[in-house]
Amino acid sequence: MVESYPWHEALLADLAVRQERGRLPAAIGISCPAGWGGYALLARASMQLLDIESDKEPEEIAHPDFRWVVPDGAMIKVDQVRALNAFAVQTPQIAKRKVAAVFDAHLLNVNAANTLLKTLEEPPQNTHILLCTPYWSRLLPTIRSRCQYLRMSADARQARDWLQAQGVVFSEERFAHAGYAPLSMLEQFADLDLEALLDEIARAQHFGTYVDQFIDRGTSLLLGGWHRLLIQTQQQQANRASLAFAEELNETRRMIEASNSTNVRLALERLFHLWQQVIAHQERQSNR
Repeated sequence: MVESYPWHEALLADLAVRQERGRLPAAIGISCPAGWGGYALLARASMQLLDIESDKEPEEIAHPDFRWVVPDGAMIKVDQVRALNAFAVQTPQIAKRKVAAVFDAHLLNVNAANTLLKTLEEPPQNTHILLCTPYWSRLLPTIRSRCQYLRMSADARQARDWLQAQGVVFSEERFAHAGYAPLSMLEQFADLDLEALLDEIARAQHFGTYVDQFIDRGTSLLLGGWHRLLIQTQQQQANRASLAFAEELNETRRMIEASNSTNVRLALERLFHLWQQVIAHQERQSNR
């Protein structure tokens, strides 16, 4: 069942008003920051436009007037968009309108984006295409210009209250380590002391269990938290070695996010070795 989050309600209410007034645009761009439930927001928005309720995940819903598109591996491919375009020109069968929802739309590859653009330029009647992404600026400018842009407001107070209601001990520091994202904090950081984990890695002889832990908890999320923690720490005691490592860490994270051919285990082991060298350098400097 798709989750409901309080910080989604304002955007969904806005969408409902447009729907009631008959002012729904053919293309809607939804920007939802990472870790704030973009998947759930897009699913709820889609169901709202179709006037249906379901306890299933969106990809499990068999509805003739609904299409759900997610990345195939590291990207959304042209064949997926061709299928979406073919769906878009059909006549609604049981609903008042057809809805095609594209999750993580920033992962449209070039051919897929250009193919989608053809439909956005001449949108079929009674068809609404929703593009949801935390990285709105990564979409082609021509696609952005053809969408009505709706931005979800990341309300930190709502996030704090919600986390506390889930039984999570909230602190500003841990919220920052989770990228100021409530779902990331709940799923990845609520029971994790990242600083203590990095201290263990700095002195470990073998990295196998730590690599497993990063992969199990979400490699990209933990690398993001590590980077933020490093920058936060180095604001007061910056040195070239740690700043260079921060750049390396961020580049590794981008590489993992952008390609499904990256060997994540080897990339993590390399980072852990470099981290040990950085810590050893810092300790030598402090002992002088």
